[in-house]
Amino acid sequence: MGVLGLSTYLRENRRLSEAHRLDTRELLADRIKIVVDGWSFIYDLYRSSGLPWVYGGEYAAFGRLVRTVVEAWVRVGLEVSFVFDGPCPELKFPTVVSRLTQTNVTNALVFFRTSSSSRANSRFLHESRIIPPLVYTACIECLNTLPSSINDHVFVHYADEEGDPYAVELAGRIGAFVAGSDSDFVILNAPGYRGYIPLDEMIWSAAEAEEAVAQDDDFQPVRKPKSHKRAFVTSGRGLVPPADLKGLSLAFTSYSPTTLAAHLNLPITLLPLMGALVGNDLSNSSSSSGKNVQLLFFERGMSHAQRITRVTATINSILSASSLKGKQEVEGVMDLIDKTVTALLIRSISTMGSGEVEKVVDRIVEATLQYALHKSLDDSKALWPTSICALHLPEVCPILPMMSRMERYDIREAYLQAYRRGCLNPKILDLLQTGTSWPRLFLEVPDLETVSRALGRPIRQWGYAILHDALGLPCPEADLDEQTIGTDAEAVDEDDEEELVDVVESDSDEESTSPDLLAPLRGALQSLQVPEDAESHISDDRIPVVTEFLRRGTRIAEEPVAVPMISDLLASISCSAPGPVACQSEAQRLTVLLRALRSDSDAVRTLPRRQLGAAVCLRWIIMTLHERASESKDRDKERWTRREALCFLAAHELDSDPSESDNSPELLDRNIQLTAQALTCIEAVDQLSQILLISHLLPSIAPTFSGMAFHRRLTGVAPPTVSQPLSDACLVDLSYALADERKKKIRKTKGSGRSASVPANPATGLFGLLANADA
Repeated sequence: MGVLGLSTYLRENRRLSEAHRLDTRELLADRIKIVVDGWSFIYDLYRSSGLPWVYGGEYAAFGRLVRTVVEAWVRVGLEVSFVFDGPCPELKFPTVVSRLTQTNVTNALVFFRTSSSSRANSRFLHESRIIPPLVYTACIECLNTLPSSINDHVFVHYADEEGDPYAVELAGRIGAFVAGSDSDFVILNAPGYRGYIPLDEMIWSAAEAEEAVAQDDDFQPVRKPKSHKRAFVTSGRGLVPPADLKGLSLAFTSYSPTTLAAHLNLPITLLPLMGALVGNDLSNSSSSSGKNVQLLFFERGMSHAQRITRVTATINSILSASSLKGKQEVEGVMDLIDKTVTALLIRSISTMGSGEVEKVVDRIVEATLQYALHKSLDDSKALWPTSICALHLPEVCPILPMMSRMERYDIREAYLQAYRRGCLNPKILDLLQTGTSWPRLFLEVPDLETVSRALGRPIRQWGYAILHDALGLPCPEADLDEQTIGTDAEAVDEDDEEELVDVVESDSDEESTSPDLLAPLRGALQSLQVPEDAESHISDDRIPVVTEFLRRGTRIAEEPVAVPMISDLLASISCSAPGPVACQSEAQRLTVLLRALRSDSDAVRTLPRRQLGAAVCLRWIIMTLHERASESKDRDKERWTRREALCFLAAHELDSDPSESDNSPELLDRNIQLTAQALTCIEAVDQLSQILLISHLLPSIAPTFSGMAFHRRLTGVAPPTVSQPLSDACLVDLSYALADERKKKIRKTKGSGRSASVPANPATGLFGLLANADA
């Protein structure tokens, strides 16, 4: 992620870095503040944890690791602020689809096309790793339940949009570093921002413990220490600290955008342009549609470091030439991009198709704009100017428009506060901003229909309808008043573009000495935005459509899903509401959820809250698969047996440690598919409870789920011990929907030609055969 080759370039030029060391024995008076990119933290921690992924995730163990790392950071003197991504911008859809295809779809396909013995190999599992789908929920649960001694120095923020610009802006406000795994953090910049810390360049050390002298009668030589210096044992790179937190030390390296810009001899405001030209998430071929822009700029054999050097030299030559007398000056950043693209092309423009150069320029502009930070309307450095946003005033906060379609401010406030507390998954905000849904994709049999469609979609449709009833989902763009938008867009004269932008963007004396050269790009973008009152022309009777991104065969495909009317859904479960469902009492909202998932029974309602989610998920799986089997006999094998259902419940009741046994259970295709069904249902139920704002009444079962425990019980390595009240609440009225227990096939022993069905001492001769036939 980030700028192609920039991480390697920074490591090869160590003079660009600054070394730091923190020690528990020498705590600083003022804590060093770091802002941690939440998803980089999750990916790096699970990768370095050694926890198995293939069974579906070890979420309880992962939560304990999160707490261990955060506690160690606090102990060495850090003040930690986590930032998690908000809704995904539409510009990044090609990037996300490309990554999902590479890491999830392709890896799953390779897994199931590999023999059972080979795919159990640790090296194969390492190379085909897929991040377990519920790690985000487990991480947030841990961060929200830290003890007070740690929690006073840990803060969690949820970005309004993409997390990288938000993290850097937050770091600038509080004078912090940003720790992550994305070289974009050395391109982004804000006043007060101290620099970028790669997570993989954090090194833990612990003081070496003195060996105890044995108490015996033998002679022991006495050695006088030559110094008081204590030896250190380095535990290596990675987030996980040593087991013993005493005498802990942390070394890390930081990189500053200012230092990088000075080294490249570029204005710091042009680092984003350099990153776009070299290749980032939006401009390189692996994550964007269209031609490979970088192949038009660089020879194939050119290294990433050489590409960076070539781009910076080209930009510098254009800027230097424009300052000479008699030379044409660069008229704004758009002119600079045009000139730089033209100079970098290794092909003659005459050999390129009509409009091809303009498309390349547009790609570079889009890739540069992702680094733009929101301008603050006040000079205050304090956080939370209002309860709406930690950084922005309501006038510029990008999260408000997506929650304000229905102008129901009481409901908007409830959802907004839930999001800021971590009780509303950012995936839900994708529905509000872009009308898209991105169900988590994990290991599942590629030849079968994806479980996200079969089991998850009916639950998600309830969420779509409730959310549209409360806040309103975006409607198809084709229904917008195109004439109004077109008139407003044409009202901005091309010659006045940069004049408009310069007025908007210049707001301090400091910026006048270092002008923001990206300002014209943002201004041009603002001139094309839909006017605020355009939505008022949209009629309320239109049916919104949510685009779901699901696996279809061996690719990620878009599937439009019409949002059902909430009145029709409520009528189907014998419920009614005088207003939006989100405005009803908590008891009514819980009833809606239980009835929608067909689990509104006294036995289910009386279960402890920590068991309620498991019961609801299991019952939904059993009934849904039974109904699918009744529609087609080919799907009868999908149904769960009673024993498999008990194994699922046992995987939640036991807070098991995956290290409790050295015997890893066998990886069977059916068990993998059962796990995929369970994980999909857990995610869908969690999001529905969050949309109903009752996640405290139906807490997620993800933080206690152990995929290895599930597989161990499915394969018979451990018994599925479940309490009677829980099993009765889940299964006593669903015996009709459960499949018969599957008989295990008895494998033939080597060298034995007899089948198990053949009698042990068969009679010989014709009469013996007739006797066996009559028996």
